[in-house]
Amino acid sequence: MDFLQFLNEVKMSSDEKVKALAASYDVHFTIREIQLLRPLLDEISIHWLFIGIPSHFIQQVEQVIGPERTGTFLQMYTDAVHKR
Repeated sequence: MDFLQFLNEVKMSSDEKVKALAASYDVHFTIREIQLLRPLLDEISIHWLFIGIPSHFIQQVEQVIGPERTGTFLQMYTDAVHKR
């Protein structure tokens, strides 16, 4: 599963399924973190492929999961974009 599919699964699946799915990628979330991150997924735009991820969005994610895990996800995103 690629990163974009992963994001879609996070948006559509139950909290428990997302927790297990993330763990399969060696990323660990609490149920509360999943619940706080899910609404942010609606803000993601295809335009970000061209203009980059807005700093305010990154700050929102950092508030939920911290800068280290945010950095991990940004790297996953970057890898997924360059892979295509």
